[in-house]
Amino acid sequence: MSINNDDEDEKSVVNLINNYDWASTYLGPMDSWEPSFKTAVNLCIHSIFPFAIYCGPDLIFIYNKAMISRLGSNHPVAFGKSFLETFPNYIDFIKPKYEQIRSTGKGIFEHDCYRPHYYEGYLEERYLSFAISPIFKEDGSFWGATNLYFDTTDKILTNRRLKLLGNMGNHINGAESLENACHLMMTTLSENNKDIPFALIYLVEHNKLKNSFQPCAVHLIATTFNKDHIPDNLLETPEMIDLNKSSDESYDVYVEVKRAMTNHLFLKSKTWPIHLVVKEDKCVKVLLKDDSQAILFPVKTSYAGEQILSAIFICGISPYRPLDEKYEKFLQLVVDNVSSALLNGRLREEEKKKTEILADLDRQKVMFFQNISHEFLTPLTLILSPLDEAVNSCMQQQIIYTYLQIVQRNTHRLLKLVNNLLQFSSVEAGQLEACYCETDIARLTQELSVNFSNVAKKLGLDYNIDVPNSDEFNNALKDQVYLDHDMFETIFYNLCSNAFKHTWEGQIRVHLYIEHEGEKDKIILEVSDTGIGIAETVIPNLFQRFYRVESQQSRSHEGTGIGLALVKELVSCHGGDITVTSKVGKGTTFKCWFPTGYEHLPKNQVQLNVNVNRELSKNQQLFTKKQLYLEENLQWIQDNEIKIKTINDTDIDEISTNENVSLEDRRYKVLLVEDNVDMRNYLEGLLRKEFDVYSACDGRNALNLLSELSQQPDLILSDVMMPNMNGYELLNTLRSNKTTRLIPLILLTAKADEIFGFEYGANDYLVKPFNTQVLIARIRTNIKLSQLRHQLISQQCKQEEIKQLLISISSDIICGLDLKETLSRTVESIQQILSCDRIFVVSNESSELNTVIALSEDPKMISENLLKNSKESKINIEQDIDQQRFSDYDFSKDFKLEVSPNTYCSDIGKQVSMLSVRIKTHDKNWVWLKAHRSPNSTWDDSEIELFRQISNQINLAITYTKLVEEKLIKEIRIESIKHANNIKSLILANVSHELRTPLGAIMGMSSSFKHEILNDQQRDMVDIISHTSDHVLSIVNNILNAAELKEDHEITLVNKAFDLLDLFENTIEIFGERCGNKHIELILSYEMDSLPRYVKSDPERLKQILINLLSNIIEYNDGEIILKVSLKSQNSKNYSQMDKNIKLLIELYNIGVGTDTKFISKWQGNLKVDASCKRRPSDTTFSLTTCKRLIKINGGELGAESQLGKRSKYWFTWNIKVLPISEHNNYLSQMLLDEPILKRILLIHPFENSGNEIINFFNNRVKVDLFNTYDQGIKVAKSHKELYSQALYSIVLISVYENNVDNVIKAASELREINGDDILITFMVFSSSIGRSLIKELIKTIGGNTTTIFKPITPKKLINHC
Repeated sequence: MSINNDDEDEKSVVNLINNYDWASTYLGPMDSWEPSFKTAVNLCIHSIFPFAIYCGPDLIFIYNKAMISRLGSNHPVAFGKSFLETFPNYIDFIKPKYEQIRSTGKGIFEHDCYRPHYYEGYLEERYLSFAISPIFKEDGSFWGATNLYFDTTDKILTNRRLKLLGNMGNHINGAESLENACHLMMTTLSENNKDIPFALIYLVEHNKLKNSFQPCAVHLIATTFNKDHIPDNLLETPEMIDLNKSSDESYDVYVEVKRAMTNHLFLKSKTWPIHLVVKEDKCVKVLLKDDSQAILFPVKTSYAGEQILSAIFICGISPYRPLDEKYEKFLQLVVDNVSSALLNGRLREEEKKKTEILADLDRQKVMFFQNISHEFLTPLTLILSPLDEAVNSCMQQQIIYTYLQIVQRNTHRLLKLVNNLLQFSSVEAGQLEACYCETDIARLTQELSVNFSNVAKKLGLDYNIDVPNSDEFNNALKDQVYLDHDMFETIFYNLCSNAFKHTWEGQIRVHLYIEHEGEKDKIILEVSDTGIGIAETVIPNLFQRFYRVESQQSRSHEGTGIGLALVKELVSCHGGDITVTSKVGKGTTFKCWFPTGYEHLPKNQVQLNVNVNRELSKNQQLFTKKQLYLEENLQWIQDNEIKIKTINDTDIDEISTNENVSLEDRRYKVLLVEDNVDMRNYLEGLLRKEFDVYSACDGRNALNLLSELSQQPDLILSDVMMPNMNGYELLNTLRSNKTTRLIPLILLTAKADEIFGFEYGANDYLVKPFNTQVLIARIRTNIKLSQLRHQLISQQCKQEEIKQLLISISSDIICGLDLKETLSRTVESIQQILSCDRIFVVSNESSELNTVIALSEDPKMISENLLKNSKESKINIEQDIDQQRFSDYDFSKDFKLEVSPNTYCSDIGKQVSMLSVRIKTHDKNWVWLKAHRSPNSTWDDSEIELFRQISNQINLAITYTKLVEEKLIKEIRIESIKHANNIKSLILANVSHELRTPLGAIMGMSSSFKHEILNDQQRDMVDIISHTSDHVLSIVNNILNAAELKEDHEITLVNKAFDLLDLFENTIEIFGERCGNKHIELILSYEMDSLPRYVKSDPERLKQILINLLSNIIEYNDGEIILKVSLKSQNSKNYSQMDKNIKLLIELYNIGVGTDTKFISKWQGNLKVDASCKRRPSDTTFSLTTCKRLIKINGGELGAESQLGKRSKYWFTWNIKVLPISEHNNYLSQMLLDEPILKRILLIHPFENSGNEIINFFNNRVKVDLFNTYDQGIKVAKSHKELYSQALYSIVLISVYENNVDNVIKAASELREINGDDILITFMVFSSSIGRSLIKELIKTIGGNTTTIFKPITPKKLINHC
């Protein structure tokens, strides 16, 4: 029997089963296997899970393909063999279970069973879930067992590692410091030594550099083992490693460790490679002494905005697991947890340090307050005692007495502040010496409350003292009340002072009552008011030290922010507490409760034997405290009559400015804004000596006062810190209003922060205390600067008015407004700018001589009757009395300005001072602009300049209007001319297009004849037709181009590849017939070796330029014409192949009439010679402007040189691109080398220049002798034959003309006799009907080896015919 399977992956196992010698085993041949066993084998083969079968007493081993990966090198050796022999290590595991199944007949299932597994020579940690089931024969006897495996290793490892990571995460937040974080992590890792056998951590110490942190040392902090008993297999583990010292090891020995699925390099060293980890900033794998493995990780944390190396984490690698990707990711997660723990530990550590620093700073601050308070008390005592005596002794001297009272009050205020600071610092430091004694609190509260009655009355407040009778109150108490009198006074005075400070109307109530709570009573002191209230958001911060509520409606901005904090501390010292309830706009209530009895108080500070009904002690101290608080409250009485209202911008806008008030002989006005009464009174008395002073108690009151003043103050002197509206808010309000924004403002402040006020627009700052002389000097300086600013602004406004006036004058004239109406508007505007009696304009036209055409007068300066007379009659404006001018300004013949300080005006019948200027309105007409003032008045330069500007502006506007009109007329003419030109161009274009049709037919017919068999005469006629049609087509194209240029159409060059030399050859060939008819020698000259053959450009445009330039020269010149082509600025004859873009130089030489230099310099119109030429210009000649434009589009240049009667030279450059297929045209040299017969050429040509160009073409490769006459050439040939007995010339080039035919025949015959019949005689003849006839006769007469070159002569023809 055989087992078949179509799965390719299972063929190896199937083949083993089918081919194995089962007969030699306990199982016997496969044919003898029972069906149940075959079924079990088939089930094994097709299972996707690891599946094995054990049979017989030796446990014959059969398995499927899923088991192969587990067997490793034991496959296929183990197949069919005894399992006990092949795997002796598993006998203890499999044999007992097999025997149990065989004896019981029941299967076995085990879940997540740990079973070490040897794989590729390594013992691996492995977890299995398996089911072993029996196989029975048909007779019921035991045959064997099946074993189905489930590998649960990954699940066990994942759960175990996640548990470890979770435990580490739970301990991160518990790190209190860096070292504590290290110990927590090591303790957690010690709970799982299967994945991480051991671990240790080094903390890194850094040196702070300028821009970074430099590791300098590492310290061993924590391990998972006992630091005193380091395992023997570990590397050397020092407590500290100095990173500044180099390591003794080179760290260059690595060992490769291979396992089935992993391959790693491990470093071999004696000590932990800490230096290497720090240097390379990456993990390092190391081998330990027993060849076990470990890995070192750099641990980084965030510090000071950058990632720094904080620790080196070393962990062991389990020998029972390969270091695969999952294992490495797990270790990296462990490192991340360590990093998080270190970061948290560092943050906690820094937080503790900051807390300690703040606590120390707080202690130092308290000590400072204590020390500074004590230091203040001594000088204050020395000030107050003499001051009291000085006040009492100077009561008769009012001024000194007033000043001394101010000093005394402010010294008391300073003493109060010092006492509060001293008392508060003592409470904070726990050094307050209290004295709690039995107190009649009702009587004490009554006595303290009465002190504020007078203040309440003067402030207009209802003051309600709701305190019970002393006896009744004491009887209601279950126990006595123990208070420190000094503390209670401080509590009471602070609460009452705050109530009066923040209450403007309504009532203030002091209420004392008892609350019963069980066996104990509580005394409640309640101080309530109907004042401005406190916002709910700030109540939680109310009792914090130095916290101040920013109130906008308090009586004073003064305070330190420790009053309520001190009250709370003092109430707490009594074992009580304080609460507050408030609503903005409704009022505030403070409640202080004090417990009865003394059990809650320090025993050493309680006095039990003091008489309850005794008189209050320390009367002097009580009076002093009362005086300190009440003096401050009494200062508010002076401000009580100030009413607060909302100030709008319209109220401030009604304030008059001082612009029209003379600055001379008047006292400056100063508005003083200060909330402190003493400071305000002092400054007011100081400034009244020199200024008029208005006083306000805060910013809002200052705005009220500004709205009531008839004129603006010259300066505002304001304090910064004020209630209701502070100095910054006042400044912002003033600067945001256009009426008050220019008032200079000086700020007075006790803070040295000057920038904030300057940003709002303050003019100056003075820091308290200040010098009075400096204050007055600053006020004077800022007032003067303000006056200068007003003057500058006034001048700028006046200049802007003048500018707008000049613009309006130009606009009116340009827009076509009537001149009289414009002048009327002008004089009205001038009247507003200049202070004068009258301004008018007088006409100078013959019809309106001396007539006023515009008038503006000050109605106060002239009566109504005079006004009517001036408008209705012609008047003689002025009569010069003294005939003297103060000034006379003549700017030009068209402008004249006069200043007459005293002249008679008959219009008003009195002397006046007059300023006048003449304004030209037309070619012969003008007007006078005049202004009058009282006689002998002066006109300053700005007024004279205004009149000059007005006259200039009117004249310029009139002139501009005329120019605009003339320009419009010219533009109309130009448009009509353009329209006519367009029509003409359209006609030319249409004619040109019509000519193309017959030309196309002619050119088509002529091209078809070229392929026909024709005789010489017929071919000549076809060539003539072809060349003539090309020429006509060129003329037609020129007409079209000229039409396009005249229409300003954009011409673009069409670049394409072409044969450069063929273009020149074909172009010059077009003019062969014309030159022949005119007997003009036309020759094309270029060096074939230097020019590229194939190039890219626009051949049509280049050909058109050549044709049109040649047409002009041929049309108007005789003699020789040479077209020479070369490379511009080419040093060598051969161009470089690297030069892809080159420039051609094309030169046209005319040896003949020449051209006039005037024509050459103009370069306008057509390229035609003028009267010096003998012929009439052709209308179809291509315009030089067109040539220039085409050449310019190409990027070339155009030029000409001429000597009239001698020669002319026309040249232009043309850009081309050399194609890669171009090559040197050196086939002439090659041809000459390949022709050994060609030795020397005889050239007989009457024109020297043309002959030289032919010689240059051969480029000295072949010797060419040039002679003007035949006799000279024949003589040289004969002499050479006689001397050397051999022919000198192999080719003869002879020019043939109508008048030298006989000489040509004679010369040809003689040369044949001298050089033999092999000599090639080449005739050069004009391409004309006469020339062709002459050649036929010559060839017929001479015969032999002859050929003909029809002019123009080109290099290609010379090559083909020589």
